Amino acid sequence: MVIEILDRVRGVQRLIVKENQRVIALYKGKFHGVLTPGEHVLRADRGRLEIEWHDLARPEFVSIFDKALFRDHAEVAEEYLTEIRAGADEVVVVSRDKRLHAVLKPEERAVYWTEAGPWTAERFDVAGDLAVPEKVQKRLTGVAKLALVTSVDVAEGHVGLLFVDGKFVGELEAGAHMFWAVTRKVVVKVIDLRRQSLDVTGQEILTRDRVTLRVNLAAGARWWMR
Repeated sequence: MVIEILDRVRGVQRLIVKENQRVIALYKGKFHGVLTPGEHVLRADRGRLEIEWHDLARPEFVSIFDKALFRDHAEVAEEYLTEIRAGADEVVVVSRDKRLHAVLKPEERAVYWTEAGPWTAERFDVAGDLAVPEKVQKRLTGVAKLALVTSVDVAEGHVGLLFVDGKFVGELEAGAHMFWAVTRKVVVKVIDLRRQSLDVTGQEILTRDRVTLRVNLAAGARWWMR
């Protein structure tokens, strides 16, 4: 209690930052620094101290001071933050400690607290081939990031017809297929190549001389792909 009174008299504020926390501090509207775990005593006279708390359990750095920090204090941003940008024709798969964390669309940006990592970024060019590499498919399967991909399973005896932006691109063999769906529209139509039977029974027809005949018809058909 005595310490609190003395701090108010001195015009300071005492902050205790925990291991899982970081604090952005400003004094008189100017950037003061990033506060790391420990006890900090900061000038706070006349309400001139601004603080912004961050929990590393949410590793994304979301702050109203984001642009100013990278623009005017690049050395501080480089020390504490990891910035990842996807190019105009890129998809970036972001991993945290080797586990999938996020997928960035072309020209998308994300900033993370470096100490919440380690972070890695895998870049994939989507200007040409839209197929997702098999090793990445396994990591994406069952994850919420699937909004950025189109996936299809082609069963045995079937073939997939791949269309990109309405144009036929090629055939897909039996198996699991996945494509980036970020810059162009990907559609796969699955065609059954197995022989299909059609039976038409009990159809009555009238001949030219007005004789009624009952006809049973059996036909078989299948798709043929060149």
